[in-house]
This record gives sequence, structure tokens and C-alpha cells, in this order.
Amino acid sequence: MYLLMLTGLYLVIGNLLHRVIFPERKPEVSTFFHPGQQFYSKAEGFRQTVVKQENGHVHCRLEVEPFAAGPPKHIHDGFDEVFEIENGELSIWVGGEVKKLHPGEVIRIPKGTPHQPYNETADTIRTKGTFAFPEKFAYHLVQTYGYMESHPNFTREPGTIFQIAMLQQAGFDSYIVDGPPVFLQKLIGLVANPMARLLGIRSYYEDYNIIQGPTVVEETGLTAPEIFLADK
Repeated sequence: MYLLMLTGLYLVIGNLLHRVIFPERKPEVSTFFHPGQQFYSKAEGFRQTVVKQENGHVHCRLEVEPFAAGPPKHIHDGFDEVFEIENGELSIWVGGEVKKLHPGEVIRIPKGTPHQPYNETADTIRTKGTFAFPEKFAYHLVQTYGYMESHPNFTREPGTIFQIAMLQQAGFDSYIVDGPPVFLQKLIGLVANPMARLLGIRSYYEDYNIIQGPTVVEETGLTAPEIFLADK
């Protein structure tokens, strides 16, 4: 009984301190992205290029590097993904089955469906059209890429569970398949967040932020900023 009471007090007071009294300081999500910006994961071999941000979504084009491992098998609880490619052959693991996507074909991954895109070929694969990511997801995807680049052994580090929990609770709608059910991962995040803040773990780091440099947007010929992960 006392344990339940203490747990309840920890959750109420901890999350009140974390979310209301001492909220994290972050840039404004709604104006974070601009056309032509790029963010990149060396570990996954994925490069996202921003086309536009509007109506709560960030529209990106994706390039998949040769032999890219892609992200871990994961689930999006709140949005669908549609894959269509311009060239090559993209492999997509969907619910235990590997599908091969070719130009002219479309695969829709409904929310809640386990999946993992990756590249088994020597081609750089480009998507046709754009992905419309929820802006909070895209915002924290930049942070996740930064964390992965700064922690090459992140899957084996004890603090990773706290870091991922912070990102997920902040809007990073991606849950690993090789783990507890999604509802339990969300519950773990709710419980872990106050402790994570006490340990100095956050969902936004300036070190993982983006800096801007010149690049050319091919469609328009205009100069636009490119996103790089800032060096520590």
C-alpha cells in the first residue's frame, strides 16, 4: 500500500516538476524546419531533405545509402508511412515478411505495423514524393540522429533507456519491436522521465542541434540552408 502511494506521489510530483514547473527549454517546433535543410544518420545510412513544413507536418525526401542498415525494427503509433521510390530496389521488413519495392510500386505501412526499411544494393535509393512526418517526430528525429552519432554504442549503454524514454514522451513516435509492447514502453517513459531529468538527461540538446550552411535546392535553383549535426 505504502509502495503504491510513494509511486503515485513520485509520478505526480515528478512529472509536475518535469513538465510544468521546470519544462525543458527548446526552439519553437513550428518554425524549426526550412526547405532544403538536411539531416543525416550515418548509422542508418538515411539522409532526409526538407521540402516544406506546414499544418503540423514536415515533408521530407529520403535518400538511402548503399547497403544502409536502416533504423531498428520499429512501430509508429500515430501515423502511417508510404514508401515509393524513384530508382533501385528498397527492402522493407513488414510484420515478419520482407518486401522488395521497385519504381512504380507503393507500400503503405499503417500505424501500429512493425517495419524496417533498408538497402541491400550498391545503389543510392531516392524516394519519390515526400514523407509527411508529424513535426514533433521530425524534430526529435534530429535529436535521435545526434544521440546515435555521439554514442556509437548507444544500444549497449545503460543510459539509453532513459534517453529514448525522454524522446518518446516528447513526441518521438517510434517504438522498438524487440522490446515490451508499445503501451508498456509508453508507461516506462512516463515513469522514467522524472528520474531522467534528475540524471541530466533531456529530450533536446544544443549539441545535437543543427547549424546551417549553403546548399542548392535542385528543383528551384535557389540557395537554402543545409542541416548538419553540430560538433561538440
